[in-house]
Order: sequence, then structure tokens, then C-alpha cells
Amino acid sequence: MNEIFLFKKCLCCGNPSGIFQICKKCEKDFLVPYDFAVAHCAVCGKKLISENDICCECRENAVIQNLDSVYPLFSYKIWKKDLLFNWKMLGKRYYAFYFAAKIFSVYDKKFKGLPLVPVPPRPLKIYKKGWDQIRDLVNVLKIFYKIPVVPLLIRTEKNEQKKKNRSERLNGNTAYRFNQKLLRKKQFSSPKEVVLIDDILTTGVTVENCCEVLKKNGVEKVHAITVFIAD
Repeated sequence: MNEIFLFKKCLCCGNPSGIFQICKKCEKDFLVPYDFAVAHCAVCGKKLISENDICCECRENAVIQNLDSVYPLFSYKIWKKDLLFNWKMLGKRYYAFYFAAKIFSVYDKKFKGLPLVPVPPRPLKIYKKGWDQIRDLVNVLKIFYKIPVVPLLIRTEKNEQKKKNRSERLNGNTAYRFNQKLLRKKQFSSPKEVVLIDDILTTGVTVENCCEVLKKNGVEKVHAITVFIAD
């Protein structure tokens, strides 16, 4: 953890920055969380460049069918890719505090009081790697922001989504199942409305598959907040 005190340069402009490698100016200009004043696609949450309520891709070939709403915070472009890479691949776990604050700004405005459901890691990932970025993220939201977290999902598939092509991702929903152990606990009932939490929305398959499982097991409304969207 000593590395967080070392001199760092902003990933965007190269000037001196804070521990998250984002200077205050670039954060203000380029990392404003979900802008409710700007029109977004009603299906995938991407910023719209037309007057239609749904983006061109979702009109022609929508993957997301069952989610009630989705709020991706930042586009996964240019230097912003390094933010996710630092956190997820380089293991700079303290980035979870930064992203949790951004997620809370949306959650507090749109979903206050609803439980969070983390998209679960691959089997044995935590055993092999020692941690999971989504688990870190929801733990920060739970402990520091007092948001209820309910692990309703279990991942059964061992393969990484990023190693699959679009066709493979779209081919069937076998990656997730409902956490039946929770239902067997006394005084537990499946919540009627939840918010999925994931790091990045790419094809939309992950959040859609999770949504299908949840709705088959008594959840009536499912929303999603993701840190990034690959648009």
C-alpha cells in the first residue's frame, strides 16, 4: 500500500495528481458521474446522439431485454481504460473507494434504500487471486455508505467473459444461478427490487443473464449500475 503515497501523474493530462492518478481538473472535466441532464438510451444507458429514445444498436439488435434500467457511469475510452486496468488488472484495490463514491452519487438519487446485488466472480477466482474487484466495491458501499448488499447470485461458469467473442457471449445463459442457500435461511425473502453492480457493460449479456435469473426467482424489478460502458 506504500505505492499510494508515491508521486503520480494524471492519466489524462500528465500533470501531478492524487492517489487515483486523476488530477482535479480532469476529474471535473471528464469524470462527472451519470449526467441526468443528458439524454441516454432507454435500453443500454449510452448517451444518445439522436432524438430517438433508443440508440441505433439497441433498435437493431438489443441484447438487454429484461432490465428495467441501466446506468453506466463512464465511457471506456482512451485514458479511462487505464483506470479500470489499474484497479482490475494491476490490483490497485484502493480504487474501489473512488468508484464507490461515484456509484453512490447515482444510487442515492435513483435507488436509495434498494439492496445491491453484486455480479459474482468466477469460481475459485478469489482463491487463486486473493480478491475480487466487485466484492471490494460493494463492501465499500456496504460499510462506508450503509447500503444493503444481498448476494443473490452465484457464478457457475469458470471461463472469463473477456476471452469470449460476441457470438459466444450471446449463446445461452448458463453462467449464473440463484443463491438458494439464502432462501433456506429463516426470515429471508427475495427482495422485489434490486440494483445489480458490475465494473463494465460491454455486450450487455452479463447484466441481462443476471436479470433473467433474478426475475425467475421472485425479483420483480432489476436495475443496474456499472462503472464503465464499452461504447
